Amino acid sequence: MSSQSNLRSRAGGGLSTVLNYIWARRPQGSSTTLPTSHPLSTLPQTAPHITVSSPGGSPTPQKSPPSSPVPSASATPVATASGACTAPSSNINPSSSGISVSSCTISPSTSTRKAKPIPASDIDRYKRKRTIPQTKDRVFIEPGNKVFEDKPPSSRWKPLAHPEGALYYYESTCRIYTDADLSKPSTLSAIEAFADKLYNDAQTNPNIDITSKTELVVEDIDEHTCGYYFVEQDTRCIFWLERFDAESLFENIRRVRNMGHIKYAIEAQYWAHCELFPHENRVTPNVLEELKQMIMHAAAVTITSVTSVAPFERDELEKMLDLVKEIEGTLEGEFTHTRCVVARFMSEFIKAKFFNFCGQPGARLDSDQTIYKDHSHRSLLFIITSLLLFGAPHTHQEDLKKIWVDRIINRVLWNQFIGKLNDEWAGLALSATVILNANVAFLAIPSVQDTAKLLSYLSVACSIAVVLLVLLLVRQNQKKDCERAVTLLTYVSQTSFGTEALSITYGLPYGLLMWALLCFAAGFGDLIFETEGRWTRGLVGFAGSLAVCFVALVVWIGRHQISPEDEESTT
Repeated sequence: MSSQSNLRSRAGGGLSTVLNYIWARRPQGSSTTLPTSHPLSTLPQTAPHITVSSPGGSPTPQKSPPSSPVPSASATPVATASGACTAPSSNINPSSSGISVSSCTISPSTSTRKAKPIPASDIDRYKRKRTIPQTKDRVFIEPGNKVFEDKPPSSRWKPLAHPEGALYYYESTCRIYTDADLSKPSTLSAIEAFADKLYNDAQTNPNIDITSKTELVVEDIDEHTCGYYFVEQDTRCIFWLERFDAESLFENIRRVRNMGHIKYAIEAQYWAHCELFPHENRVTPNVLEELKQMIMHAAAVTITSVTSVAPFERDELEKMLDLVKEIEGTLEGEFTHTRCVVARFMSEFIKAKFFNFCGQPGARLDSDQTIYKDHSHRSLLFIITSLLLFGAPHTHQEDLKKIWVDRIINRVLWNQFIGKLNDEWAGLALSATVILNANVAFLAIPSVQDTAKLLSYLSVACSIAVVLLVLLLVRQNQKKDCERAVTLLTYVSQTSFGTEALSITYGLPYGLLMWALLCFAAGFGDLIFETEGRWTRGLVGFAGSLAVCFVALVVWIGRHQISPEDEESTT
């Protein structure tokens, strides 16, 4: 072991001598700059080893990363706004809120990848499925090893871990973030060349202002295209070097024209970026106070109004307020978890402002208020079907109108609607089984006539259909979260029947149960009037007529409980 150690020491010393000699003989006009904080003579020459052995191969020694820090970005030349090359006076840190330079030194780039402007919401971190080979290696840790860190792909990039576990890379000199897998040399060179090209284009464009807090995000889309966007912290916005089609930012919102309205869509993207890349401390005490004020106001509105435009329920808002109070005083720490929390909450509230046309003429003040002229009319098929199903589709259509307002879903009302539907369907399924058992007992009577049997058979068929429909619908709604609901409602809204088809589907269990009950009652009445005497028929007829009057009274009262707005919508 001592001979091997001496051999490595000699090899390391010889390599250091050669490199120092080459550095001393370099041309004076060379633009290459060696980091002064780590001269070659002081770089570590040995490091603890970790040996990895594959199942069928010999052990392969691998050096662990040196315990000394990676050369800091402070020694790297940085271009000022005038193009001169200067060195920053202090280290650039992912946790710092600003740096002392306005841009970075970029060498001429020959990137062949096409630049595609994207918003922060198009970062496919959660859709990107990277797999790991199912190979089992034997790992041996050398004695005395105290360093357990992955070697950076280059001295330019620093690997960072998101609080949720995702790996991304940060380049501190030019403030560049990327989710790309830089451990692959081809990807590393492509991303660096693309980022350099973007900064070159930005510096030569008189309309682009790159400040000391400007950040760049690069998304590795494919071998020929990279997505990108720039971020400006002071104005809470993202921007691009070319004209950007903002339709993807508006989702289902129509007639977005004013810049004061678009501002909220852009700011929502800014907070989405802050959540994706939280190591930069962009959350100030002022931001936290702003979030606290919005939560308290939303909580107060949900207490006094059932149609508030708050994006969360009252219980959720109370929990959010407790979290924000716990976060106070922890923003200056090195941990990024609280920054993610604040950024996510801010993104949701800002998106709600955009959806509700905050600060615009005709802003939405109630969750069921439409800001567009409604020219929709019920189809003849829907009217007939609603009558056949005893008005159940009409009721569900009115509920969906309050939930799916201007093609924007109200998450709070949708969750309440699904919960109410599941409870309603559970009760209908129970009633259907009771009617089914009653029909089985009714058919066991020997004196039942053919007409009564036919009506009982129809009642049995309707009862079975109710149970089957409830089982299917409850199973489907268990998987229908808010995002899937948006997809479903968007799809049905684009059909010729719109949400009418969905309303009919949700109304089928109730309508079929009513038919099952009526068929059973008609079959029972036929048995009474065909086999019993005059007094029995008269008494049953009187009781049945009285029951019909009571039912009609309940229906009449229910019709007069409809609000004037709902009455207008039914005409």
